[in-house]
Amino acid sequence: MMKTFGLGAVASLSLLLSCSNLPLWAQASLPGEQRTNGYDVEAAFEPQRQVLQGSSAVFYTGRKNFLYGVVMSEDGWILTKESDIHGAQDLSVRVDKNKYTEPKIMAKDGRWDLALVKIDAEGLTPVTFAESSAIPQGSWVIGNGSSSRANRRVSIGIISAKSRKIDGAAPVVMGVQLEEVENGLKINDVTADTGAAKAGLLKGDIITKFEGDTVLKRESLIEKILDNIPGDKVEVEYLRGGQKMTTEMELMAREDAFGEQQKSRNDQMSGDVSGRRNNFPRVLQTNLPLNSRTVGGPLLDLNGMCIGMNIARANRAESYAIPLEELKEVYQKLRKEASGN
Repeated sequence: MMKTFGLGAVASLSLLLSCSNLPLWAQASLPGEQRTNGYDVEAAFEPQRQVLQGSSAVFYTGRKNFLYGVVMSEDGWILTKESDIHGAQDLSVRVDKNKYTEPKIMAKDGRWDLALVKIDAEGLTPVTFAESSAIPQGSWVIGNGSSSRANRRVSIGIISAKSRKIDGAAPVVMGVQLEEVENGLKINDVTADTGAAKAGLLKGDIITKFEGDTVLKRESLIEKILDNIPGDKVEVEYLRGGQKMTTEMELMAREDAFGEQQKSRNDQMSGDVSGRRNNFPRVLQTNLPLNSRTVGGPLLDLNGMCIGMNIARANRAESYAIPLEELKEVYQKLRKEASGN
């Protein structure tokens, strides 16, 4: 467990943070190094940076770093953001200053957008979890900032809202419009070039089962789809003219099936946000200034304890983290899946 700040460090930190909390017009007069994520302020978070140095993983595709991960065990089990690592080529991982090649994706959870990765390593330093993710709004939190090949940097922010569910359109789709009827879900339209179209589903077909489970409500089908990721192949049973039929189809990312929706003004001003940033059962909301390349790593409190995993940059003012309680639960589930149990 990391030691807490001494009184001198707390005093220095309080002075720096009081400056960083000035109104924007006042901050503009501060030297860059004294602003919220300036070097002087970052220096006050050196103990937390050291935690990130040893307990966060940096994923590379070729020579470019594009994602972080949370070190969960001494022997190389890492959690990261599934939708970002999915399909990535020429992968390698750095933990602290060491490079590991050929990481293997062992299991995944579409609902939480998590992937369990294994690297061939020993003696790593896993994160130490706090007792609870329930810390007050306004509490300081720390995540990964940009990194060099050798050193991590911190990103500094606060808990900015109560933990909550994040709704939104399903990130993975079949490519159909459905209507509830007595014996299943009637297809009213099939979008061209989607998994449903390529699998031969037609307008008027009635879907009765998804992966062997009976589906009579749209909500129940959506819940089952959410357990998957783009590229997963699923079995669908349906009726056509009263005849029972079965097909296999490939699920697609929503934006690939229907195209990107027109961005709101807030989205246009938000810059580089995560591709998957909604449909999470529960998140911690922070104002960490992350981007799509700095998510995936641990979210730390001031004591360097992990309270969650940074899972998405939502917009210019909001980043989301999976709370430690759900993160630990999904990790155990994925470990069992990876071992075949």
